[in-house]
Amino acid sequence: MENKIRELRRLHHLSQEDVAHIAHVSRQTINAIENDKYDPELTLAFKLAEILNTKVDELFNYQQSVAQRKESDVYWCEKYQCVLWKRAGIEKKIVKEAN
Repeated sequence: MENKIRELRRLHHLSQEDVAHIAHVSRQTINAIENDKYDPELTLAFKLAEILNTKVDELFNYQQSVAQRKESDVYWCEKYQCVLWKRAGIEKKIVKEAN
C-alpha cells in the first residue's frame, strides 16, 4: 500500500526513530511501512496520521491491481458459492482450471 510517511516525516524533520518512539513501535516497523513491505494495523495507521498531522486517507493510498482484483473476485465468488452449497446441503469441491 503506497504511503506518504517518508515524505511527511521529512517535512516535519522527524527521523524513523522519532516516529517509532512516539508510535511505540520499532524503527524497523516504520522502515518496512515506508518501503511498502508491511501494511500497518488500523490503530497504528491512525497513530501515524496523528503524529504526521494528517488524515489516514491522505497518508495511505490503497491501489489494488487488476490482477489482484480479479483474484480477489474469484476467491469471494468461490467462497460465496461454497456457502450456498453448504446451506443447500450439497458437497462440492471447486476445481480450478489449469492455464
